[in-house]
Amino acid sequence: MDIQLTDLAQQLLKDLATGNCVAITGLSNSGKSTLMRSLATQKAEEVFYKAGARHGFLIYIDCNHAVSISAQAFYEVVLRTVLERLTDQISENLAKELRNYYESVTEAESAFAASLSFNLALSDLCEQLEGDLCLLLDEFDEIYSSLDERALLNLRALRDRFSDRLAYATATLRGLPVLRGRPIEGEFAELFSRSCYAMPLLDDAQAELILEQLQLDSLSEKQQSFCVSMAGGHPGLLIAIAQVIAASPDYKIDNAAEQVSREPQPRAECLKLWEQLSEDEQAHLSSLATDPKSGLPQQHLRHLAHLSLIRGVKIFSPVFEDFLLRKSRGPEINSQGIYLDSDSGDVWVDGVRIPVLTDLEFRLLALLYERLDKLTDKYRIVTAVWGEDYLGDVDDARVEKLVSRLRSKIETDPAEPRYLITQRGRGYKLLSVQRVL
Repeated sequence: MDIQLTDLAQQLLKDLATGNCVAITGLSNSGKSTLMRSLATQKAEEVFYKAGARHGFLIYIDCNHAVSISAQAFYEVVLRTVLERLTDQISENLAKELRNYYESVTEAESAFAASLSFNLALSDLCEQLEGDLCLLLDEFDEIYSSLDERALLNLRALRDRFSDRLAYATATLRGLPVLRGRPIEGEFAELFSRSCYAMPLLDDAQAELILEQLQLDSLSEKQQSFCVSMAGGHPGLLIAIAQVIAASPDYKIDNAAEQVSREPQPRAECLKLWEQLSEDEQAHLSSLATDPKSGLPQQHLRHLAHLSLIRGVKIFSPVFEDFLLRKSRGPEINSQGIYLDSDSGDVWVDGVRIPVLTDLEFRLLALLYERLDKLTDKYRIVTAVWGEDYLGDVDDARVEKLVSRLRSKIETDPAEPRYLITQRGRGYKLLSVQRVL
């Protein structure tokens, strides 16, 4: 797949080439990883060279591949990725040194020993590379939040020592100071103060390119335009809506936003966005959705725009706006029992909202909830959850595994279920009143 360099990607490359560290923020599925990967392409290296008149070694590092959340695991994934990326482009002696440092990091018995080997590895690399080293740290949130001050100071010290040939780029949900729970930047976060960028919403041309790359041949031109307008520039929502429409060629697009927002995939995307917001952000969005003319203070509008949740003074997506409207109405929830709001996709157990369900988990719960207190056999479950075409492919073990995953989210003790019970050889039942154990 040909990765296009957006205007933002080109700006980031120019910043890196002129010696700045850069930080990108954006909520889930806003395109951060796609952007970061695009910075590690041949096209990106050409832009980098043109801007800085030096070769750039732009190395994409997925921090989710770290084996644990620790400084040692962070050092390991960085050096492992560097070796994979540069072994063929550096001397045999340097490659051997890096492998030795890598082994020292993995075998280190203390954080200090791991840190020392990591520092020596990056120092040798910066001194011997014929160009600039740019570490592109994607999915950096959890690692960064957990690193101790010494690890961050080491990263800062390396940058200070090799400021003319070492730069970092980070991609996180929120700004680095926010992730550490601080109102001001620490010494590491200070490196990014000149070049902080929020992920923008897609324009129509970029959205159409994503649809083209998805290769959903069943989508007509009219349906593609519909997907673009409903997603409002959010990549994750665009893909979810497109997959729904592609799976149902005869999908009617009248009453579009309300209809699409009830589908599992778009609803899950909306819930992901919602769950990442603070209570104040949720309140401001709900106010904007329910009473657009009331007007939010400019500082709140600017903040929501920074999060790419509004365009001008309007919610960015009709689908997300419909989700917000249904959220604001709020259900009447009993203190006991299970309640499923089919409009918003929210589920409460004994008055407490549970974490977001996967598509399959939600479909199973929706079926059982529709048949509350009635026995539901496995044939009906497979038909409703997977579809009739899967009747011969989904065995009992797969159904049982899905039931087990759902139990783990709605039962306080899945081993002794109170609501979702099994009747051996017959099927499953969702109870309106918890059984007495």
